[in-house]
Amino acid sequence: MNRKIIALAKSSNTKKLFYELLDELNFEKYIFDDIKDALEIIYNEIPDMLIIDATEEFDKDLYIFNELKQDPLFVSMSFIAIVPSDFYCKNWKKFLFDDYVRENLIEKDFTMRVLLCFERAERIIATNPLTKLPGNLVIQREIQRRIDKEEIFSLAYADLDNFKPFNDKYGFYRGDEVIKMLGRVILNIVRAEQPKGSFVGHIGGDDFVYIMRPESIEETTVKIIEVFDNLIINFYDLEDIKKGYIESVSREGKILHFPIMTLSVGITSTKNRKFRHFSEMAEVASTMKTFAKKQKEKRYAIDRRRDF
Repeated sequence: MNRKIIALAKSSNTKKLFYELLDELNFEKYIFDDIKDALEIIYNEIPDMLIIDATEEFDKDLYIFNELKQDPLFVSMSFIAIVPSDFYCKNWKKFLFDDYVRENLIEKDFTMRVLLCFERAERIIATNPLTKLPGNLVIQREIQRRIDKEEIFSLAYADLDNFKPFNDKYGFYRGDEVIKMLGRVILNIVRAEQPKGSFVGHIGGDDFVYIMRPESIEETTVKIIEVFDNLIINFYDLEDIKKGYIESVSREGKILHFPIMTLSVGITSTKNRKFRHFSEMAEVASTMKTFAKKQKEKRYAIDRRRDF
């Protein structure tokens, strides 16, 4: 991956050092004397990292850092400050940069700090911030890794039924609590049933996946659905629990009734099917999940077709 780094340095010695150190990393680099000269690139192309030499006018440079870091546009951009050798701070909440390098250690630590920042950013992006479970990129890699190794495994794709009306009525906070609860339920039960070799991921929203041995996944899915059914009642108001549904008004002004949330799961396996790409397997699991939603009693569906 070709990283783009913008560095700000006032002194010619520091700029020369930046050139030398960044050349070793072989990233696309732009080095400026002043933030104003760099803003056009920063806003138009959004670099992966901004490095500021803050050894001379630290407070002024810190202000620039914080202004940019507070802009949601730059949430994924890493910030590193080069600070005085005797730098010390009691109140870290003032500082929004991701890492710093002391001036006297720049030649020794600079490369390592830059690479660590990128590694940290990748881990954050790869993790769902709400549930702290592996996110979409990690899920894709994990499924493909197992396919490439010709492992025998089952993939389950789970999501909630009637989540949106719940979210609309009770608000995002309570909706997020439901999603966190579901993530914990899936993770705890899957790990309990298969401590080694299992995997749980959070695609996003109310969509989750888990990977297990084919002989374990159906029984585990039944347990997950049962535990979820027992817990979800706690997230509804008493009057809605008594009615067994919540009311919502459609765009046409009609009053609609939505039942208490349930969980639907679609399952497929490499035991009977041959997959070459993670997207093929995910699509089959998604199709089975859609089929499960149409069933009245059993809320999971297993792909039992055979390729061989």
